[in-house]
Amino acid sequence: MEKDIEKLKKEIISLIDESTLPVVKEAFYSNPDVEAVVEKLYEKWESNNHAGIPLDYATYEELLLLHKVAKNVVNSPHEELSRSRMRRAMGLPEKTEEKKSGWKRLFKKA
Repeated sequence: MEKDIEKLKKEIISLIDESTLPVVKEAFYSNPDVEAVVEKLYEKWESNNHAGIPLDYATYEELLLLHKVAKNVVNSPHEELSRSRMRRAMGLPEKTEEKKSGWKRLFKKA
């Protein structure tokens, strides 16, 4: 289990913190689930006099969540990441169904 934890931490750091793409970092750290976990980790890290790194204070489940989000962010098209960020900033749902044109609705019924 300890090896799994270290592997997850290294992969999260590699995928996100070592990324040269600001959109990747922004998409990861602005994810509401990630924000909640990171805030909790920083509180623990600060209360322990900044010993180690914040990820050292994550549970296995928290690391799995962060890793899953990191993989999704890295594998998403950058344009979609930007759109998602804008939707969150405007208070809109993450993904909206596109309205279908009248022609598409007609052909779908046939």
